[in-house]
Amino acid sequence: DNHVVLCSIALNNQELIHHLAECRRLLLKLELMTPLGVKFDKENIDDVVNEIPIPPLWKRILCCASDPNKILSKIKSHEEQIKELSKADFDARKVFITFETEQAQRKAFELLDASGWEIMHNRGKDDRYRFRGETVLSVIEPDEPSAVRWQELNTPRKERICGALITTLISFGLIGGAGCLVYLARNLATAWQAVTIAAINIVTPLVCKILTKYESHARDGDLQASIYIKTTVFRWVITALAPAIVTPFTDTASNADKSLLDGVRAIFIAEIWRVPLLAILDIIGNFRRHFLGPRAPDQRRMNLHFQGARYNLGERYTEMTKILFYTFFYAVLFPTGFFYAFAGLVVLYWSDKFSLLRHWKQGPAIGDQISELSRSYFFALALLAYGIFGSYHWAGFPFDNSCVTTEVISEEYIGTHNAITAGDEEVKITLSADNVNMKFCSQDMMRFSPIAFPALSRYQKEGEEYMTLEQERIVNLYGWLSIAILAVTAITFLRRLVFNGLRNLFCHTYKPRGEATDIGFSEVREIFGYIPSIQVRGFQYPLLTCDLSGLKHTGLIGWKDPGVPYSEHNIIYDLPKADETLVTYEEEKSESAEGDCTKLFSIVKEWAD
Repeated sequence: DNHVVLCSIALNNQELIHHLAECRRLLLKLELMTPLGVKFDKENIDDVVNEIPIPPLWKRILCCASDPNKILSKIKSHEEQIKELSKADFDARKVFITFETEQAQRKAFELLDASGWEIMHNRGKDDRYRFRGETVLSVIEPDEPSAVRWQELNTPRKERICGALITTLISFGLIGGAGCLVYLARNLATAWQAVTIAAINIVTPLVCKILTKYESHARDGDLQASIYIKTTVFRWVITALAPAIVTPFTDTASNADKSLLDGVRAIFIAEIWRVPLLAILDIIGNFRRHFLGPRAPDQRRMNLHFQGARYNLGERYTEMTKILFYTFFYAVLFPTGFFYAFAGLVVLYWSDKFSLLRHWKQGPAIGDQISELSRSYFFALALLAYGIFGSYHWAGFPFDNSCVTTEVISEEYIGTHNAITAGDEEVKITLSADNVNMKFCSQDMMRFSPIAFPALSRYQKEGEEYMTLEQERIVNLYGWLSIAILAVTAITFLRRLVFNGLRNLFCHTYKPRGEATDIGFSEVREIFGYIPSIQVRGFQYPLLTCDLSGLKHTGLIGWKDPGVPYSEHNIIYDLPKADETLVTYEEEKSESAEGDCTKLFSIVKEWAD
């Protein structure tokens, strides 16, 4: 009843795998540089390099062409590191167990489930449910095989946290720089501000992807969640907060060319057009498929140009949450924005559907990290922004910083006068004897000192009351509503961040979801196992990084390169002594070979019925 189908043991050999993968990548680079008519021989790589012409200086500068001698030097450096690392013994860090049935999996979880406290102090479990009768194991349900990032699976927690902190600080610096660009663009024209924000929104996901390359994530879902958080915060600040900050308070609802409302409308229109336009044009994809692909010198490189773009689910969620946040932020000032948001979300749906069916390649089957983040945190923050900023916007009407007095104007002002508006337009103003004087009074409660929170009518400065009775009522309503939303949001965040953390620390948290089916693992054709592999740029298929001599069904790998054996994609055979000690599964031998290499690479073992 508890039959185990597959066991994958991942070692902490990421440094060795890194050097082997770099050697494979650099060798491919040299192979692609080899002139026609010259045979590429790895055993005589020095002779091959002598036949490769050195690119001219202009090509190295403009096209980033590499010197073959420098590539060879890097390969030899990596080989020296490989020789040193091959003398080490690597410990097992993660073990992936695949059961034949869901009932068996759930039974194992129920027996081995332990709290964080029990795991840290190695107590609380019967010896029968300890590893070798000694160690309490941390047992969790992993993501799908395609979502496991094997190369970063064993990165220490301290290194993960440091990487995330550094990239977060860099992100804040970039947000500040982008805000300065929005300010400069607004000084030119409202249209330029909208174009600048749209351009920044296009570049932001690319920048965030580059930053996250310096982070370490064990799951692809965590990586995309990191991209989602950075991109969302970046876009929220630049799209919604930056225009409100750089626009003077009195230009919020004015008739001037650079008023905030004009900018809000322009940004809505720019964002609605940006998404479908980029999806239909697919500039990079069409360039690769119609220009680079047909001109590729060999089949390998041509296939790479026809793979399609890899979409990022975090980026797609960001597009949606950005529209919602922007709409809620300016809901009081620009209620028409809800109609723009409806149009934007409809366009986003159809453009993403078009890209999914036409342009994008299949992505990894990630977990629910991004949807949980979006639903639990960012949607709540968008609603909180609606309550808080809506109350301040109601309190700011009529956005002119002027109050009516009871003093009648002086006789010298009676008559018709020429005046210049904020938009540099000359207008005529007629004043009569029954007009009264106006005086300055600050209506921007967000800039009161100390800040007025929540925005309530009672915070009007004495002698500078400017709100009407109806305005006071709605300001008070929104002010207390913002407090209620803030309280609910705070409770939700505390429950998820603090309470759930304490529960995981002191309680057994495993709870099965849904009904267990009677369908066995081996009965499903389109199902894959946990096979350690890595993606390396320039290769159409992943590079395998484990001993597969114990694997009987190669269909569990999840892909097949027609006409090429799997051993050609396995970098463990790039280690010289691996060829001497390992037995490949393609020779139909299922026993893992004995020798030093079994301590260098991860192992996969299958027990078929």
